[in-house]
Amino acid sequence: MHLKTFTAETLPLAMQQVREHLGEDAVILSTESDPDGPGVRVTAALEDSDAPEGSFDGEDNLATFNIVNEALDYHRVPLALMDSLLSAVGRHAGLPPRETLARAIEAELSFAPMPRQATGYPIMLLGPPGGGKTATAAKLAAQVRVRGGKATLITLDTGKAGSLAQITAFAEALGANLREAHDADSLKHAVANCPNDHFVVIDSIGSGPYDHDSLREMQEWLRVSGAEGILVMPAGGDAVETAEAALAYASLGVDRMIATKMDSSRRIGGILSAAYTAGLTLMGVGTAPTIGGGLRSANPHQIARIILPDEEETDTVGDASPIIAREDGT
Repeated sequence: MHLKTFTAETLPLAMQQVREHLGEDAVILSTESDPDGPGVRVTAALEDSDAPEGSFDGEDNLATFNIVNEALDYHRVPLALMDSLLSAVGRHAGLPPRETLARAIEAELSFAPMPRQATGYPIMLLGPPGGGKTATAAKLAAQVRVRGGKATLITLDTGKAGSLAQITAFAEALGANLREAHDADSLKHAVANCPNDHFVVIDSIGSGPYDHDSLREMQEWLRVSGAEGILVMPAGGDAVETAEAALAYASLGVDRMIATKMDSSRRIGGILSAAYTAGLTLMGVGTAPTIGGGLRSANPHQIARIILPDEEETDTVGDASPIIAREDGT
């Protein structure tokens, strides 16, 4: 028996996909509505040796399907992304569940390393208020400093109570330069006066993704500074809301993302949804509040381990807490 999932906006459209791909002999095993929005996922089975690519066959592979499906459902991964991941898992049948999931994640999402030395251009962190931009800026600078590099922190977030004191403390602890900017002109001046051999990271003001005036202001900051914008998005949010927010920031030309607060979130479906929907490259995950070691590069095996922890780390998928892998992905 071969299993395959199909996702569509309505049940009739999903059933049409079943007939087109598996034929009239397919047996419908389950139908599921997307709790986060419109959409239906149908799981169908076929007793046929010529099943399409991305399907599962054999008891062991069907068990893998069930394990991965349950884990993705627990993390509230949207149905469309679940369907793509399960199809990719089916292409690697025969491997352990976590390995098949890691390969599926690698096929469906994009990953890139974080900067660890001067880049030749500034990096500007953008995202919603309270998402962890200031701490992430310090963590990025710390990774450069521990490798012997030099860093400059530029803050635009000088108006909120405690913000300037926080980043000042970070800069002093890191031995990094600190500059303040209040608008586009002062930001341009601050960037122009940074040494060429410094890693430069700009901590922007937190702003909601649907404030069009703020989006235009961020666009101007990016233009005058020549910075690459990186989205800093906290984990644990609603999948649809997080994806829509990511699309708004992506409209500014942002194409990379750092996920924060992974250590205090039980579900990462929102982060995966944001990366998948907005086409963002996932480059880092915030794993702890500590500046020295609380930010790690993201990779498919790490994300797969968060979704499918070891049995000794959790009794059931439903009780799973995020398990953060080491930098090598294990």
